[in-house]
Amino acid sequence: MQVGCNYWASHAGVKMWADWREDVVRQDFALMAAAGMQVVRVFPRWPEFQPLELLRGFGGQKIELRLHGEPLPATASGQAGVDEVQLARFRTLAEIAAEHGMGLIVGLVTGWMSGELYMPPAFAGLNPLTDPLAIKWQVRMVRCLVRAWRDLPAIRMWELGNECNCMGPVSSAEQAWNWTNAITAAIRAEDSSRPVASGMHGLLPAADAEFAAGANWAIETQGELCDLLTSHPYPHSPSKLPARVDAHTSIRAVFQATVETCFYRDFGHRPAFVEEIGTFAPSYCNEKTKAAFARNAMLNAWAHGSDYFVWWCAFDQSQLKHPPYDWSSWERQLGLYTPDFQLKPVGEEIRAFGDFVSALPVSPLPPCRQDAVCIISRDMNFNRFMENGWSAFMLAKQAGFDMRFQYVDEPLVDSALYVVPGICGANWSRNHEMQALLERVRAGATLYLSMDDGALSPFEEVFGASVDYREARRGPAQFTRGGVQYAIDAPFRLALLCDDAEILATEADGNPVYIRHAFGLGEVYLLTLPLERYLAGRAGAFHRPGEAPWFELYQAFAGRVLAQRAVRSNHPLVTLTEHPDGDQHLWVVAVNNHTEEVPPPLSIAPGWTLAGAMPERIAAHSAILLELNATR
Repeated sequence: MQVGCNYWASHAGVKMWADWREDVVRQDFALMAAAGMQVVRVFPRWPEFQPLELLRGFGGQKIELRLHGEPLPATASGQAGVDEVQLARFRTLAEIAAEHGMGLIVGLVTGWMSGELYMPPAFAGLNPLTDPLAIKWQVRMVRCLVRAWRDLPAIRMWELGNECNCMGPVSSAEQAWNWTNAITAAIRAEDSSRPVASGMHGLLPAADAEFAAGANWAIETQGELCDLLTSHPYPHSPSKLPARVDAHTSIRAVFQATVETCFYRDFGHRPAFVEEIGTFAPSYCNEKTKAAFARNAMLNAWAHGSDYFVWWCAFDQSQLKHPPYDWSSWERQLGLYTPDFQLKPVGEEIRAFGDFVSALPVSPLPPCRQDAVCIISRDMNFNRFMENGWSAFMLAKQAGFDMRFQYVDEPLVDSALYVVPGICGANWSRNHEMQALLERVRAGATLYLSMDDGALSPFEEVFGASVDYREARRGPAQFTRGGVQYAIDAPFRLALLCDDAEILATEADGNPVYIRHAFGLGEVYLLTLPLERYLAGRAGAFHRPGEAPWFELYQAFAGRVLAQRAVRSNHPLVTLTEHPDGDQHLWVVAVNNHTEEVPPPLSIAPGWTLAGAMPERIAAHSAILLELNATR
């Protein structure tokens, strides 16, 4: 995994192209190189690179587009409305990056940044994502930029732009598809040798995302049209409930980047990477905490296959007087460097991570083993999707296994274990999709479902139980399993009558809430409570002492896959990934997601032996790499 940062010039921020200073850019890149940055994400801001003006006549009739007040020059760039001075400035920046051995991610349509919309004067008031005139000239600009710069060796990949789904509303998924297709096709028409990255964030799974409160932008669409997908995971982002509840150094927070990147990779069927990550204002956490968070987040992202980890951003913006960084207190002090160019502790950690990876005995790290498939079902808005998927991922990690995601409408990925968290409504699954899932169980797979307000059909023959009645709950569902008391907020109570099902947990009055039933050669587990959504909003659910061992509810159904693991962790804050390197060789990454150092709480299964000695301690927010060989 390569490390890097997002970049605006230290003296001018988003106005760097209008207030161009090559000496500052050279100094900035030297500082980023000294901090170990291997890749830098840069932004040719739309109004500077295509500064078109639209002249109108009687009644507002469109007459002519002009560039700097003059008719469009009869040159390739002039006919695209592109400023040749800015083309040359960007070329200089790219050459400086190459001098320092740094790659560039180039966001081609930079019309949105940190809460501010940027458009050429000609398109003021138009929707850049749907208006034909705006799209026509975006395509022309993109083709011009790519054609002008495709010879630059520093450019690692092209990108649609920065979070372009924020530039305007789209009324359908088809409009989102059309804009994305127009820009990706424009890029590839001029350069088919480099990958195209998405640059989007805040997307939902499924091509029918428009049914989820007008979201319209689907991860699958980006995967269909782009080569690389991108996550922008910020702890305490107000748009994501699970991101808001725990401290930056909690296990939930240090896995956010990993989980969101896995969402994009698995639903989009493309490689994905952490493209923007940072912390907000200093009232959220101090620099020491930020550094510990970054270290732990990098380790988890690396272990789970992200190829890049790109910090937001290189330099603080607190000295700037103009928007967007004058507007929001979130945005001013996010840099690796202070305004007086002192490297912050987070910068030291990112540089150290590069040294850590370069010293490893294996490169690249083989992909990690995935033991299960987590199926995200229909009828979930953005928050429910995040809540159920993120909590399920965390419970699996703490229970000792790894899983990938898929959407319910996809052909089933072959697996020994399927996890379906928090089903909602009557349309969470088509009947043929449910039957396909049950066929896998008949053939020997294990299926776990948890219920929110969802409906299940068929029921009795699958779960070995019937529902006597259903009613609204007046308080939390309190139940006992293995002598442990649990309580979960739930909208409904299902009064179950169990004929063939094994009862795993009951409420105080004896009502079963967690059952198991043999089905064909496999087995099904049903929890009639929204475990995953409840934990998403429960502060400290995954790390606080005295908290119920929620992950044991997942261990109850995961016995078959856990028996296949080579190493087990006996500490819920020390998580593992297994990376097979052939049939007889295995790498294991153990990450301590704890604020304290711990002795390695690991046990090795029969049939495997450790190459070398086990370290005596794992430092807080750090990792160890183990090498194992098969003995059978």
